Amino acid sequence: MPVLTDHVQAYLESLRAERSPVMAEMEEVAARDGVPIVSWETGRLLAVLCRVLDPRVLEVGTAIGYSTLHMAEQLSGGRITTLERDPDRAAQARGFWEQAGLAGRVELIEGDARETIGGLEGPFDLLFVDAQKADYRRYIDLALPHLSERALVAIDNLLMSGEVGRPEGSDTFWSAENLSAARSLSSEIMGGGEWLGVVLSVGDGVGLAVRR
Repeated sequence: MPVLTDHVQAYLESLRAERSPVMAEMEEVAARDGVPIVSWETGRLLAVLCRVLDPRVLEVGTAIGYSTLHMAEQLSGGRITTLERDPDRAAQARGFWEQAGLAGRVELIEGDARETIGGLEGPFDLLFVDAQKADYRRYIDLALPHLSERALVAIDNLLMSGEVGRPEGSDTFWSAENLSAARSLSSEIMGGGEWLGVVLSVGDGVGLAVRR
């Protein structure tokens, strides 16, 4: 569900460039099968960052590889390591990357990210987190030792359909645990302590942060 008003969302959608056939197919599959993927604007934000930084990317939460594709299209020397625990979705993702001719830019590691992150070899220059929401902080803590000194951390779904701004006890789609995790993390990265960060109303809310 978009955070922006309907008329602004419609305007932004009218500006979108035409998708590649693979990307369009992925969007159709996600809509048909109820697979959670990033919004197109979030994908473009990640694409811009990858175009500028050409980073080594660590992505926590692959699903069918939609956000991965946005990033991989813009890399030249950079590469992506992405983590996914669902073997069926991992297989779908690999198939889509093969179709797009970008499989060589991506390494997919299957398993629970809480167990696989520790065995990775960094350093990574961009961390993108979009998996189990209540575990966001845990993923970041586990990834920190594998990040470069000036690595950028990007986090999806921090606004949770705008429900993070509703009073405690409201009737919401997102669980109380997820909302609490998003609020806590947003407060931390915007609070002026360890992090220099911001939460943008792009897609479902994207946090961007670097360590001070």
